[in-house]
Amino acid sequence: MPSPADLATWGLEWTEELSVGIPEIDAEHQHFIQLVNELNDCIASRMSISEVNRCMQAVLDDAVAHFAHEETLLTEWGYPDAAEHAKRDAQLISALREIMKNLTARRTEYEWVEAALQIKKILIDNLLNEDMKYRDYCLRRLSSSER
Repeated sequence: MPSPADLATWGLEWTEELSVGIPEIDAEHQHFIQLVNELNDCIASRMSISEVNRCMQAVLDDAVAHFAHEETLLTEWGYPDAAEHAKRDAQLISALREIMKNLTARRTEYEWVEAALQIKKILIDNLLNEDMKYRDYCLRRLSSSER
């Protein structure tokens, strides 16, 4: 397991590989990564559980807002799998809430690192798997509407 002080092994960095090519969605994804990194910094700096909880709440609040916005856009753009995507987003929110609920029971910094790694995995899996499914469809719709 990585040392809490070794942030480079578990922090996130935005790359074009994570881009869905839709500027407003990419900006939200970048902000989400920033919040996850702040949570990681908080844990690595061994801040208090109340500060860790504050950072975790910011991650959760941002995820809820982003998923709602994303679902609205997918519906507006007529994405055929919008309902299924919304179901997966709801599952992710549930998983993030579960991590947060259990966060106060975690007593060691390694348990906090484990929670941060779970959040990172949820985020990256969602970006690389689920969000890439709608990317091509939405980019085609957006480019055809600009003509």
